[in-house]
Parts: sequence; structure tokens; C-alpha cells
Amino acid sequence: MKKYKILYLAVFNPNSTNVYQSRGLKESGHEVIEYNYRDMAGPMGGAHGRDTHLIELAKVEKPDLVIYSKANGMHHRVIDEHNKISKTVLWYMDALHNFNGELIDKVKRCTSFVCGVEGVVKEATKYSKNVHFVQQCYDELINYKIDIPQDVDISFIGTNDRIPIHSNRQPYINYLRNNFNTFTPFSGVFGEAHNVVVNRTKINLNFTPTDKTGTSVRLHKILGASGFLMTTPWDDMENSFTPGKDFVVFNSQEELKEKIEYYLTHTEEREAIRLYGNNTIQKCLPKQWAIETIETIL
Repeated sequence: MKKYKILYLAVFNPNSTNVYQSRGLKESGHEVIEYNYRDMAGPMGGAHGRDTHLIELAKVEKPDLVIYSKANGMHHRVIDEHNKISKTVLWYMDALHNFNGELIDKVKRCTSFVCGVEGVVKEATKYSKNVHFVQQCYDELINYKIDIPQDVDISFIGTNDRIPIHSNRQPYINYLRNNFNTFTPFSGVFGEAHNVVVNRTKINLNFTPTDKTGTSVRLHKILGASGFLMTTPWDDMENSFTPGKDFVVFNSQEELKEKIEYYLTHTEEREAIRLYGNNTIQKCLPKQWAIETIETIL
């Protein structure tokens, strides 16, 4: 594969997915110029100054490709100017409810739109001919199997004080609290601490958006940590995973209760699914994400 100079506009703070995506690009042999577009707004006197700096930076560096990771708050004039120098791609892995007018302006202007959420890909085809699905990746340096006792029966890791309006997870969480005294929610757990919780837990839970457009990278992190996972479904999940083998799907509170009780008492079946899911998710490493993204758009 040809090697490229890539200007990557993203968030490179701790716990950001962009950190290991950038590492995947570098591991694939590309030269990556990392630009933390959120942090740079301050030193540049605000978003307008930051955007002007981005335009001038591309003129100096002359990258083969500019990748924008969502880039909310960046004016689309930056893309217009970058298109005069290189190819541009917008990477997006958020839910459909954040697919707003600002983002649509960027989708229309970028050479390509690449997304890790199946349902959002379908929506983006209304605005661009160059729309591609690339599976999200997890950080194998943080999410991996560790040998510790499983002292938590059921857990959900999330930010409990910021429940998304597109999610039905709060009713599920309330139901679990009322029916399982061994259910433990964890809030504000990231990085290595997240990995420890997954490994401590017999049954890890995931809740997808109510519109079933896709799932978050939480699923990839849990499978990467070799955790047993139960999740609500999303459309086209069978294109990437095998429900019943990689993880267990539930569609209602009653079904969730029934399957929790079953898998807590059927350890061998739980272990078989845990191992199968971990094997499948090996295709979703940062380097694979980088290779597929570049091969798809260039």
C-alpha cells in the first residue's frame, strides 16, 4: 500500500478513540500530522483563528489526505480550501441524532464520508456519493483479557448523569436495579479502569440507540477485553457480527431478565460466547481500521 502524508484533525486527549486511530495510521506506514482542533482554538484566538491556521497549515505541509474526525465547530470553509490541496475525508462514529446541519455541510464538501455506524451511512448517502462503512476499532493496548476474579455478576459502564435522549437504557437500568441486587452500574470509568471492570464482570451490558442505527465503540471495547456481552440489537449487525455467537441479544426487559438468569448459571456457554466474540473483534484493531479507511478512499 502506498504511503501518504495525512493531516489528522481530531481530539488527542486521554481516552479519545482518535489516539489509537492515529497510531493505526502510523503503524500502516503513513506520516501523520496530528492537530487537536479543540485545544487549538484557544491559542489561535477562537474557532475562526483556528480555522484560518488549519488552512495555512495545509498550504505549508501539502498533505495527500486530510481526515476530519467529526470536527464539530469547524467551519466548512476549511474543507473548501483543503480540497484545493488534497483529498478530504470526514470520519464519524456518533449516533444519528448528532447528524445535524453543520455535519451535513461537511459531508457534502468532503471527498469521502467514512462512518462506523451502519444507519448513519444510509443517511449520509442523501448528501454524498462517496459514503463508506468502516468498522470501528478498539485499543488493544488497553482493552485485553486480564486474569482477575469475576466478582461482579452484571454491570453497565456509562455516564449515568448524561443519558442520551435517543437511548432507552434508563428504563433497563431501573428494571435491573429492581430485579437484580447483584447489578452494578459504573459511571465515569475509562481506560485501564474500564478494562478492569469488564474483566471483573460476568455479564457486561450494552444499549444501542432506539432507532437501531448502530452501536457505540463500547461494544468493541468489551469484546476486545474478552468480556461476555449482552446487547440490544441494531440494524445490519449481522454484516459484522454473529448474534448468539459473538454476543447475546435481548429485545425487552423480560427477555433480559430471562437471559441473565440463564447465563449466570451456564458458565460454559457464557465462556464459549466470550471467547468467540473476542476472536471476532480481532479484525477491528487500529491498524486494520487505518488500512481499510485508506484503501476505501484513495
